[in-house]
Amino acid sequence: MTRRLNLIPLIRLSTAPLPLLLFVTISLASVGRPQAAVTDWLDRQDPGRQVPPSAAAARDLYERARYEEARDMLDALIRAGNVTAEVLYYRGLVEPVAVVAVETYFNRVVRRYPGTEMADRALFRIAQYWYDSAFYIKARELFGEVAWHQGDSSLGQAARYWRGMTFLHEAATADTLRIGLWYVRNAARRATDPDVRGRAFLSAADISLRLTQPDSALAYSAEVLETPYLDDYHPRALSLQARAFEQLEDLEQARILYQIVAARFPDTWEGREARRWLAQQREAAVLARLDSLQAMGGPGIAHTGTGEGRWTIQVGAYSNFDNAAQIVVQLTRAGYLAWHTTKRVEGKLLVVVWVGRFETRAEANAFGTSLLKSEIITEFQLVEILPP
Repeated sequence: MTRRLNLIPLIRLSTAPLPLLLFVTISLASVGRPQAAVTDWLDRQDPGRQVPPSAAAARDLYERARYEEARDMLDALIRAGNVTAEVLYYRGLVEPVAVVAVETYFNRVVRRYPGTEMADRALFRIAQYWYDSAFYIKARELFGEVAWHQGDSSLGQAARYWRGMTFLHEAATADTLRIGLWYVRNAARRATDPDVRGRAFLSAADISLRLTQPDSALAYSAEVLETPYLDDYHPRALSLQARAFEQLEDLEQARILYQIVAARFPDTWEGREARRWLAQQREAAVLARLDSLQAMGGPGIAHTGTGEGRWTIQVGAYSNFDNAAQIVVQLTRAGYLAWHTTKRVEGKLLVVVWVGRFETRAEANAFGTSLLKSEIITEFQLVEILPP
């Protein structure tokens, strides 16, 4: 089974500078993407132009997510014998089959152009492949090699971060978690690339929670929230803070944070998980309330609470737990011992409310009829309680 390579790069790698004369013709709003801005400017001057094949033009297409066009252009360059490190590297990036990208393109860059930055970029991609394939020791070795070569560059920072992440998957022990935490924490503190910094601090917070260190998790996630340009990481940071407060048994603060995540980021994975947590907390609160009401009891009915009667009255099955609590309160105030259980129907949790225990079906039916006449309930079913 072939694996597919993630085409979107994790780290924005630097590109070659533009000639000064061409650079000054571009609006200042385009400075963040210089090569793409050149193509955009030329497109406006001559919309029907044909871009000559080149590594720079292919890189431009790749950065604009026009992967098939980039692949065609790179293949044409390779057929024409214009094979460079950059051509091979970007051809690997647009190759949809991971093993082909590694064996045919990235490995060739590493072998043919050792000691170059492009070789280190290709080595980083090979390490990513082994990481995604769960060969963490192999990935760790390659990430370490890139980090050694690249120092504090963006690529070196990313390599150190991912090297730390390999320790988290090798074995879920406290020792490997601490080693991984050391790597990602240092990557976070040394990083100048905001992307690496954000990822590293989030991972440090996550590892801290796995080591039951909620105060550290709060500190690391706060770094993400306080760092400019990391808005995309805020849902994850807030969720980690909520989990930290759970470990600190401050459920009220956790609830507030989960509500913020659910409201501000509803379409994210974190938003969905926040809604799930909040729903569980509501269910737990109502069930606890039902349990307390059940414990109160009432002056009651023959055999109620003795465990001897084999028949009972089911007055409802509620997906809305508040409705279940309301009927339990009404029955309890009327002097009856209501009790409940839960069950799942098609994945939905229901609270089933029963009242009374009776020796015979006739007694149960008579009692249900009397409840109908008193208008406490609107319907009921007879339920036989089978022995376990």
